[in-house]
Amino acid sequence: MKTTIRIAKVEPWDQGEPAIHGPSIYGASVNKPFLHTISATGERPLTFSAEGLPEGLQLNPANGQINGAACNEGDTKILLRAENRHGNAEKEFTIAIGRGLALTPPMGWNSWDQCLVHVNEATVRTTAQCLIETGLAARGYSYINIDSGWQGKRGGKHDAIQPDAAKFPDLESLIDDIHSLGFKFGIYSTPWVVPWGWGWGEREKPELGNGLIGCSSGPPDLDYKAHSIPEGRYVGIHKHEAQDLAQWVDWGVDFLKYDWTPTDPISLERMGRLVKAASRDIVFSICTDAQIADADAIKAWTHMWRGLPDAKDAWPAVLGNAFLLEELRGDWRPHIKPGSWNDFCLLPLGPKHKNQNSFRPNGLTEDEQITAMTAWALSPSPLLMSCDLSALTDFELRLFANEEVIAVNQDPLGKPAVRYFEKRVQLPQTAQPQHNMRIWVRPLAEGTFAIGFFNLAENSDTFSIDLRDLGFSGSIGARNLWERRDIGRLQQLSIEVPAHGAQLILVGK
Repeated sequence: MKTTIRIAKVEPWDQGEPAIHGPSIYGASVNKPFLHTISATGERPLTFSAEGLPEGLQLNPANGQINGAACNEGDTKILLRAENRHGNAEKEFTIAIGRGLALTPPMGWNSWDQCLVHVNEATVRTTAQCLIETGLAARGYSYINIDSGWQGKRGGKHDAIQPDAAKFPDLESLIDDIHSLGFKFGIYSTPWVVPWGWGWGEREKPELGNGLIGCSSGPPDLDYKAHSIPEGRYVGIHKHEAQDLAQWVDWGVDFLKYDWTPTDPISLERMGRLVKAASRDIVFSICTDAQIADADAIKAWTHMWRGLPDAKDAWPAVLGNAFLLEELRGDWRPHIKPGSWNDFCLLPLGPKHKNQNSFRPNGLTEDEQITAMTAWALSPSPLLMSCDLSALTDFELRLFANEEVIAVNQDPLGKPAVRYFEKRVQLPQTAQPQHNMRIWVRPLAEGTFAIGFFNLAENSDTFSIDLRDLGFSGSIGARNLWERRDIGRLQQLSIEVPAHGAQLILVGK
């Protein structure tokens, strides 16, 4: 099915005048290694500068990387510049030291939906190059995270989990190379004896590697509830979090995905305390069964959490993760703020894993992919792609690379979208709803609003909203963000949305 929503083309990332993208605020800790890369499009070479950097930080003018370690806590407003032979661009930017990490939702790539357990060094290096060559890095995608499947056996100076040497012969050097390109590196683990990925009996299969372990070992610790699948899905009596985290710090890891269910607050706090006390900043993400009842502990120790199933490239799964399951499992919106993000899961978009050597096209229609990206952007959820970036279609590149949609997700105010309106009408003689409409409204930092119009029904529908209900008087400016087109000034906004589709409108400018 061809999309009936127009998506603006992606301008070449390495041509023309410079433009600076990415978040307008970045959080880090005092006296810990700092890495932030200025995201910018424009013809290369670009020359970067930053006016007013905090003490202890330096900028590399050739690649836009800000490194060092900040000496003092506090917010510092600086002016970023990018210049090439066509002109220059400026952007105000805040470096917040001591206010926490992930002050906007993390953006990047995770290996799972592309590789499953077959992730290896070659895939990671290819992905890094693809992020650069597609222009996605220039638009703010900065994390490269490996999921389950990297693990080998325990050893090394910390007696910690070591990488499968066949897949990652020198993980530390790989991470150094990823950092040199301006990216951050993430890793995966679990408080269980055996993580998700494959079963206990498969751990010694040659084609899968030489073992897969978590941050505990030994028989079950009876203080923790085991998962219903018995193959090592339990917290062991021997705990190794401190050993493993020490190894990850030595390697230079920047992100930890910690995955188990039931996602108990004791295991969470045990790892969370270690992450906070580490000598480098590590964004801490938990899944897959975060519970509202544990919200205080989750906010205290993590930066993002997930209480939803894995997102799949199937329409029922998108409906569940973005629209339905939260209503059943509890409303996380009061807990969302800078540094605390409700994770809808990896983006179920783009080409997915078929087998170890090939990919398959995405199972969603183009309109359904637009709906997913719109919901993830508005919620806001972290934007972690999990697909083969070397096989992106033009449509998929337009989907991921729209700077105006990304800006909604990265808005520094950090307030979640409000479920403003819902209408569901189903006649007794029909199998499907005649109308299934949702309108989400997200307040943004500059006093504007991003409005998502979601049509979950099987036929196109027309949505309307009175903009005066948002506090505006008179007519106000409106812009279609997917089309990157000004609509004009108006008081009433009406828009047609195709079946399973979404529109994203910015109002207030």
